[in-house]
Amino acid sequence: MRLIRLYKDYEANIPLGRVANFNNNFQSDLLLPPNSQIALQSIAIDTVDPAFTIDASNNELKWNIDEDDDKSFLINTGEYNSANVASLLTILTEGFNASTGFDMYTEAPALLVMYLGMEWFVEIDVPKGSVIDIGYKIGELYWPNNLNASPNVESEEINEDRETFELGGADADYGSLSLEKAVASIKYLSRGCGCVRSQGMLMDNNGQGFQQNGNGFIVGLTNKVIDDPTTLVLADIKYGIWYSIFDAASRRYRVIVNGVVSSNADEFPIYTQADPTNDIQEVMINEDEIFFNIYQNGTEQPVVLNADEGVGLGNGGVVPYNGEKLYPVLVFFSGSDFVSVDNFICTESQYQSKPTEPGDYYPNFGHALQPVPKDANTSLTEVSENNLEFATSGIAEFFGFDDRFNGIYESGPTSITEKTSRDFIFPADKKFNPLYYADSFLVELRNIALDSYDGLKEQRKNVLAYISHSDADGSFNYEVNTPVFVDLHNKKEILLRNLEANLLYGDYSEFAIQSDASMTLLIKEKGE
Repeated sequence: MRLIRLYKDYEANIPLGRVANFNNNFQSDLLLPPNSQIALQSIAIDTVDPAFTIDASNNELKWNIDEDDDKSFLINTGEYNSANVASLLTILTEGFNASTGFDMYTEAPALLVMYLGMEWFVEIDVPKGSVIDIGYKIGELYWPNNLNASPNVESEEINEDRETFELGGADADYGSLSLEKAVASIKYLSRGCGCVRSQGMLMDNNGQGFQQNGNGFIVGLTNKVIDDPTTLVLADIKYGIWYSIFDAASRRYRVIVNGVVSSNADEFPIYTQADPTNDIQEVMINEDEIFFNIYQNGTEQPVVLNADEGVGLGNGGVVPYNGEKLYPVLVFFSGSDFVSVDNFICTESQYQSKPTEPGDYYPNFGHALQPVPKDANTSLTEVSENNLEFATSGIAEFFGFDDRFNGIYESGPTSITEKTSRDFIFPADKKFNPLYYADSFLVELRNIALDSYDGLKEQRKNVLAYISHSDADGSFNYEVNTPVFVDLHNKKEILLRNLEANLLYGDYSEFAIQSDASMTLLIKEKGE
């Protein structure tokens, strides 16, 4: 029996010097007799906890789905390794979503059809080899069918394209701020650019006097799942628009943020009962902000309602959005016996279980404001590109991408169907090492043929040993109690002057080291 020690000199400035590749020459003759066998005895390696520094030189990430509208965001700077890299995936997800949307004042409605319903998600795809998937899905704008409703909230489907909600069997209590009944979705909005909408169809005081409080309805969002809508209180309304009677000639809107009603009131003329051009109310997540919008007289350009300083939002009424899950709600006040609402619709996130099926429950507003985004195969949602650009090749490699530039182009071979997809993924080319603590390794000989086979590759491979071991502690010290010898099937003597072996991950990807390493092999003649 012969013992062979292979040694690896760590060389930080050479790519091959930083991986567990053993390539040794022997000055004296090393003869392997016929019918030899070889086995692994031990390995001693200090492994690398892959880390990467993100700073101002490489932290910008660019993307677009249209050649004329480039988007970008900055990744939080710092050093990322296995201890904190999970937070980086969240940072990427939030960054993509925060950069999704359009300028509400200058670009609506032109870009509304492109971004509404979009949400990004960054994750590790284990079945594909622990690579990073960066992708988006687009939820369509439709009636939610995952609703909890209070008793006495009546709904009626009209012509299979509209649904009306109103109170039934209750006595109006004008002047009270109590919430009477509610409808709440158990599915949250798309968190890149998403919205909930409603259309007030009836707002009648029925001769009871013009009360500024206690009537009308709220369309909005809550940050909790409301299983029992009878328990909903004003403090549960995270963001909302309260539409109510103001006087005989007008109605008014007030914004709600964190359960607090804005002291500002926007007054508008009364509209005709059940008219298709009645106001549409909208609470929208858009480019990391919350917008409160009103669409009037069938127009596609919204009137943006601003919250005031009285609800603690600072100058200009800008309401920041932090990426939390928000659930649509429709609430009637106690003085709302003579109020009805049509087209309670929203863009549900497609990154949750069993959202409303796309293609169902399309509303029909009956005027220019369409239920966008439309079907993915129409020109309204066609994207000319799907591009992702890293700032440097180094950060692209850190995330497992071979190139800084990734995506499809209008002039390329990708079909129109793919370019209009509502579900697109930029898959990385290689495993994301910082998050990968392996427990499966193999030793492969590079210049000796072995009688071994691998089902992963579906062919014969020169694999000397498969190893179940963990490198989570930063080292790989492994010794075999009972060596398993593999046949060489050499009919004649083999003169070895060089022996090359690799320690690899179970998927044959390279294994990084941070210091010198050694591997011990045993060779014997069969039957010895």
